[in-house]
Amino acid sequence: MLSHYHSAIDPENENNSHACILRMVGFNKRVLEAGCASGHVSEILNARGCSVVGVEIDPMVVRSAEQWLERAIVGDLDDESLWLKLEGETFDAILFGDVLEHLKDPLRTLRESAKHLRPSGVVIISVPNIAHADVKIALLNGTFPYGESGLLDSTHVHFFTKGSLLEMVHQAGLVPVEVCRITAPVFTTEIGVQRGDIDDQVLEKVLDDRESETYQFVIKAVRDDGARAIENLSADLVGLTDKLHDQSRQIGALQAEHAALQAKFEALQAKNEADVQQLTHARGQIDTVKRLVPSPILRFARRLLGR
Repeated sequence: MLSHYHSAIDPENENNSHACILRMVGFNKRVLEAGCASGHVSEILNARGCSVVGVEIDPMVVRSAEQWLERAIVGDLDDESLWLKLEGETFDAILFGDVLEHLKDPLRTLRESAKHLRPSGVVIISVPNIAHADVKIALLNGTFPYGESGLLDSTHVHFFTKGSLLEMVHQAGLVPVEVCRITAPVFTTEIGVQRGDIDDQVLEKVLDDRESETYQFVIKAVRDDGARAIENLSADLVGLTDKLHDQSRQIGALQAEHAALQAKFEALQAKNEADVQQLTHARGQIDTVKRLVPSPILRFARRLLGR
């Protein structure tokens, strides 16, 4: 039985949370995958030499994943007793791929998971961005359209912005060392808002937000050892990531502006060619008239026209 979250994964697609998570994990690691579902991520991890322990709340769904797992643990991540089943075990990577937003107490779960990290281990988290432009536009129109998946999955208990996600990571005793954004342009998500739902000035304001087209955040974090150096490094890294994202958005805007100008130029060029053709045709007609009309009549006509 496949989970309804099961999906094909293209590891080469940079704008995909699963591909981003796989890159962050790497190869030949011992991995704890929280919410492994029917194994679409576990399968690739297994092929990359990783040993995966999967945690899943649905016993029917996890059966499909067991073929790629070291072992499967059926249980609720909100149940503290689940972690007793992992007592004494440590991992190179602990994954929460679109999981924390479904939990009643994601902070407590993160704190528990950090206890099972090896010294060089990482926690990798992906969550949807509630501040995406499409959600804001829906709210401006008085709607909050829950669905079966996506930004407003009806089973979401918590909603995250970048700020609230980073705050939770810090409260869990972790520091982010990499931040990735999965993007979706405005008016392209499952929310279903359209261009006519918002006027130009308000849309411009909505799109001013750096994260207006961020669909998901993917964060890799390590355990905070209390050293100021790693905190400073983390802050610098997040800041540089923001600058890079801003530059990418500016490049995208310039490319869109260039495309619009190119389209205008091509339209003007086509109009000019049409005008030249019309002028050539008119001149041909004049020459025909000149050949057909006797010279005295042409001279008389020119005098009448003052030419």
